[in-house]
Amino acid sequence: MRIIITNDDISWAESILLAAGEHFDEEQKAVIRCSETKDILACPGSGKTTTLLAKLLILSRQMPLENNRGICVLTHTNVAINDIKSRAYFASQKLFNYPNHFGTIQSFVDKYLAIPAYILRFKKRPLYVDNEVFNSIIERSYNTLYAARTWLDRRREGGLEYLQRLRFNKDDFCISPQIDNQAFIGTTTSTYREINRLKLRILDWGYLCYEDAYSLAFEYIREYPGMRELISKRFTYVFIDEMQDSSTTQSELLNNIFNENVVIQKIGDLNQSIFDHDSDLECGWMVNNTRAMCITGSKRFPSSMAGKIENLCIRRQAIRGNGRQSEITPVIIVYDDYTIQQVLDKFGDIIIRNNLHQHEKRVFKAVAWRGKPHASERTIPSYWGGYSKEIKVKKTEFSNLKSYLAPQADSFISSNGVNFYKKRLGEAFLKCLRITGITDDGRAFTEKKLHKYMSEKTPNFYLDFRVRLANWCLKIHRQEEVFEEIKNYLTNEFKKFFNYQMNDELATFINSSDLEVDNEETLQSNNIYNYSSGTTDIDIEVSTIHGVKGETHTATCYLETFFHNYDIKRIIDYIKGEYSEPTQKRVIQNLKMAFVGMSRPSHLLCIAVHRDSITGQEEALQRSGWDVNNELCASSND
Repeated sequence: MRIIITNDDISWAESILLAAGEHFDEEQKAVIRCSETKDILACPGSGKTTTLLAKLLILSRQMPLENNRGICVLTHTNVAINDIKSRAYFASQKLFNYPNHFGTIQSFVDKYLAIPAYILRFKKRPLYVDNEVFNSIIERSYNTLYAARTWLDRRREGGLEYLQRLRFNKDDFCISPQIDNQAFIGTTTSTYREINRLKLRILDWGYLCYEDAYSLAFEYIREYPGMRELISKRFTYVFIDEMQDSSTTQSELLNNIFNENVVIQKIGDLNQSIFDHDSDLECGWMVNNTRAMCITGSKRFPSSMAGKIENLCIRRQAIRGNGRQSEITPVIIVYDDYTIQQVLDKFGDIIIRNNLHQHEKRVFKAVAWRGKPHASERTIPSYWGGYSKEIKVKKTEFSNLKSYLAPQADSFISSNGVNFYKKRLGEAFLKCLRITGITDDGRAFTEKKLHKYMSEKTPNFYLDFRVRLANWCLKIHRQEEVFEEIKNYLTNEFKKFFNYQMNDELATFINSSDLEVDNEETLQSNNIYNYSSGTTDIDIEVSTIHGVKGETHTATCYLETFFHNYDIKRIIDYIKGEYSEPTQKRVIQNLKMAFVGMSRPSHLLCIAVHRDSITGQEEALQRSGWDVNNELCASSND
């Protein structure tokens, strides 16, 4: 039985999620009402997450669903899940508890398939599903190889790096360069047999990389095909957000998990399928045109900009701009060899000319494909010598204790210091205090305040705490198990000292054994270029396109950079509005990157391009609606 969603339901959701007087458009309403399996193609800034959230809130009012089935929401990052949870906090008791499931695709695969498969195979739970931990174990085990190490050491990319990339094939569990490839060498050779033994031994120890979980999941479904029916009985609806970020392996597994009795709605934008490590990685989402729905209206940018973005689509899609958004003609900033380092100033000047610096929530960014310096070609540092590669940091908060206890690769600890473990453990203890409402005179404890409070109140207890802390840090780095020991400490000595009560949230935090993905997050706060004009100062953040995916800016400047050629030069016909279906690999790559980078701004889009890349194209660009600004070329010396 499908749930009927009425206009009154949608009006109720609008009153909660939208500003006063705003409404969902007809395409959004159609998606909210839809109760069939669909591929939902949403353009940049279309409000797809808000649309999905409206649907979830309306469905929560109908819970429990028929036969006590649930809703499954899958994304690619915990950030997206946390965003949904924070905006639907008042419905948390219904939405975020059994029989529903909210989480990343990886966590879903781990929980329902990989971990049960591992338990069946080894009669115990795995210790970690984590690439950093896995690579650290491979690094420690490399010197235990004999004949295979000689073979690996001859690899051009490095034997250790090659070994760390080897995977269990998803179809027959052989050792492959990729999860869907054939064996990396003949399976009867001594090299293969030795590496196979090592891989199986590490698996037996309980250490899995993320793709190992998928290989186990595929094996589990092959051996127990009835799991598909069991999982499908659990969920009425499955919503997969940002589906364009799914790999072919993820997409294949998801198709194998749920049967035709489950309503599956995949939401995303194929034109934004760029990946963190390889912009050419194949997107696994094969859209079924017979069951596709579209959200073509962008709330982000005006009509003039929508037309420019539409010309960059790999998969043709209509994009309607926001008619209420102020129109600023998109600008092409033309520079030469002498003035490239004046581009950010020119961008700042254009921002101020259009009074965008007076916006209350202003965000200005300059973005480009390539950030790494090049010996002879233009990349981000060519525009601003102060640019440095984005800083990668570990995430600092998890939903359960065990995730705080993951060991790190030796290389990571070498560069970050052993204090990393001390800080991680401190964050776990602080989270326990926050959950139980224990404060320091009404304010949440910080790490410094926690140590001071304990040392002043009971010095002997604090000394014991510090000794335990040091031992735990050492054990974690040695890959020794400390979970039960720390769990007992939090429910006994630490609990007694702070006199807190166990509640459901704390019990879940302490006892859960689902290891969260300990991925790195990117910080770019040090890449801020300051532009001053008279008494006006504005900050322009400089970033790679990967670093701004999913963001909205007030103004964005796309900087031309080199990757096998200059990217704007390669796609200049598309920028002029002369569309033809792309067939060349580099053009397809280029258009994907340009689409993501140029669809960020709400008010002003600029492109910075060397005059060599557009010579002879100026009039055509102006006819297609671009303001070609040559001010940085007027005084150059030829």
